[in-house]
Amino acid sequence: MRTIKISQIQFQANSTPDDNCRQLENYFKKALKYKPDIICTPECSNLITNDKKHLFKFSTYQKDCPILNMSKKFAKKNNLYINIGSLLLKVKNQKKLVNRSLLIDNDGSIKTYYDKIHMFDVKISKNESYMESASFKSGKKIKLIKFKNTKLGLTICYDLRFPNLFRELSKKGSEVILMPAAFTATTGKDHWEILVRARAIENNAYLIATNMCGIHHTNRKTYGHSLLVDPWGKILNKAFSKPKILNTKINLDRVREDRKKIPSLLHG
Repeated sequence: MRTIKISQIQFQANSTPDDNCRQLENYFKKALKYKPDIICTPECSNLITNDKKHLFKFSTYQKDCPILNMSKKFAKKNNLYINIGSLLLKVKNQKKLVNRSLLIDNDGSIKTYYDKIHMFDVKISKNESYMESASFKSGKKIKLIKFKNTKLGLTICYDLRFPNLFRELSKKGSEVILMPAAFTATTGKDHWEILVRARAIENNAYLIATNMCGIHHTNRKTYGHSLLVDPWGKILNKAFSKPKILNTKINLDRVREDRKKIPSLLHG
């Protein structure tokens, strides 16, 4: 039986990377008791704000990010993988930032990274709108990586609303899809769980959906309710609106079994 142990860190990010680095290191240490193979964090792990000035002031280049540097050391010291759900980072000679998910291996090296493809440009109500493309450059490449005899696909937040991305990852062999998010409280209550479960069912894949929670800089609110959903669409573990570490062991053989029962990946 092929199994993976996963720790998902749902937390309430503050307004600076240094502060969030301290928070995350404490959560990582707590997660160690479970002896996970991989620790996953939400989107915007370094910084979450609606204030563009604040965003550009406190975002760093990748090499200078305190969370990335701490996570690399932690992964190597404790012989585990870490998916930093996303960091909002500056890029040399580029005016816009990237929203980047990074997978760190047990040697403390960046194994791969994925830049969010779908930009969150929405107008939810008169008082709530987001224009991610004004500050961020979208990614162009889908990313998947071999890990523990399986393939992991990488996605971020708003990508959840684009089934073709998940289909492409699954057709390329992804059995587990990482879905870090900072889903808004407004849309989260109506759409989050149903979309996560739908993507899992459509692709007979495990969805590791790690969401940010709470109230952040500029009163931005995120939904929480992190989930781990199996290839049949069943919720194996879930959090609610408060910070929480979810620990779950998954059986990867289930993916093949369920794909044999409903071979929709072969049909479209």
